Amino acid sequence: MYPQLLTYLLEFIKYQEHIIRYLLTLLVGENMFEKPTEEPVNMPYRKLQVDDLPIIETIEQLDYKILLQEFYEQRRETSQTGSKAC
Repeated sequence: MYPQLLTYLLEFIKYQEHIIRYLLTLLVGENMFEKPTEEPVNMPYRKLQVDDLPIIETIEQLDYKILLQEFYEQRRETSQTGSKAC
């Protein structure tokens, strides 16, 4: 008796599901239970652009001792030639 009752209830639930789908289709206006067809998006992408290579300049290597010597020589020359007038 139980297997017959279970099969009857399963059939009744399927019938209710069919009615609910039909009523929802009428309410919404389109069948929302069908799976939409999936198509890949074919959008053109922007082309890859690469910037020009940077200009790399080599920096002259300077010796601080020579720079200090030149600075002091220039300072002596300006102090000897230039006088302050007060």
